[in-house]
Amino acid sequence: MAEAGFPPSVIGYVGSFYARRELTLRYSFFMSLITLSGAIGGIAAYFIVQISGTSLHGYQWLFILESIPTIITAIVVALFMTRGPGDARFLTPEERKFAVERLRPEGGPAEIDRNTAKTQIKLAFTDLQVYVYLLMLLLASIPFNTLSFFLPTLVKQLGYTSVQAQLMVVPTLLAATVWMIFNSWASDRYQTRALNLMISHTMSIIGLIGMIATDAKNPSLYPLRYFFTVILACGAYSVLPVIFSWFSCNILGQYKRNVSIAIILTMANTGALVGVQIFPATDAPAFIKGNVICLSTVLAQVILVIGMKFYIESLNKKRDLAVLDKHNYKYDNELKNNKKRLREIAMKLVEDEPRFDEVLCDRHPNWRYIS
Repeated sequence: MAEAGFPPSVIGYVGSFYARRELTLRYSFFMSLITLSGAIGGIAAYFIVQISGTSLHGYQWLFILESIPTIITAIVVALFMTRGPGDARFLTPEERKFAVERLRPEGGPAEIDRNTAKTQIKLAFTDLQVYVYLLMLLLASIPFNTLSFFLPTLVKQLGYTSVQAQLMVVPTLLAATVWMIFNSWASDRYQTRALNLMISHTMSIIGLIGMIATDAKNPSLYPLRYFFTVILACGAYSVLPVIFSWFSCNILGQYKRNVSIAIILTMANTGALVGVQIFPATDAPAFIKGNVICLSTVLAQVILVIGMKFYIESLNKKRDLAVLDKHNYKYDNELKNNKKRLREIAMKLVEDEPRFDEVLCDRHPNWRYIS
């Protein structure tokens, strides 16, 4: 229960310091630590639980040794953590002012009255996008949590001992971490979200179909199945920072964003309940049922991503056309169908106008979503 508030707090807190063109890569750094801890922690845990000859059991030593750095880190962070860039002690007054001002057009931290805060909270519960992102993340959390729990088990089915399986998990998670960071960098670099998710989902689909189609009892296919496992891990792990960034970038307003993050992550965590149940030992070594369930969740995500992309782009286009109409700008069908040029003209017309306010949040007519 104490840890439940940690992920949404991190996502909200990081979003208060960085512009939306910078978020995906930062979230990938956070997720890469989780991924790498699985590689290191699994090996360490295996040896720690073997400790004997003391008054404590091995599992007790595991809790003690893993909790000590956590507690120390928590104390250090508590001493130096600030509410946001506006009171960051590690910045100069000029840097704090710059950090706040550059985020203001994107709905960065601001002082708002109670009624406005209530309005934003209400918007968080009534915005359709929140629930689409929730379902997207819930589905993504199923293969993610499945791999987090069962990756050593899957690798062990390829003829390795328990210790060897833990060691062979390390290259898999390292590859997943490298791809996660690269994919997140590309997402920020080109300001795309749906495209990067589709690439990762394609990798997951290839990995899962490969696992389903190959004979799990044929030793000559073990290297190929290991390759499919690596591809699956790269796809399944890399979607999370992009999804985090997608809803953090597109849901505006300090209270609306933070409440939406809490809603999305709280409900999406239920995916972990499914992920830890779909690979029973009785299904070894092929785990066909679990792989099929994971494949179904990835295909469902593909549908949601495509639908969300078209929905967001249609909203953006309507707002672009509304801006042109408001400013009596004449346009023909050729311009109407040229999304890039249409956006450039619309943004030029409103360059001196606010893009956001605390009441409308991301529903402001001058705001544009990232797709």
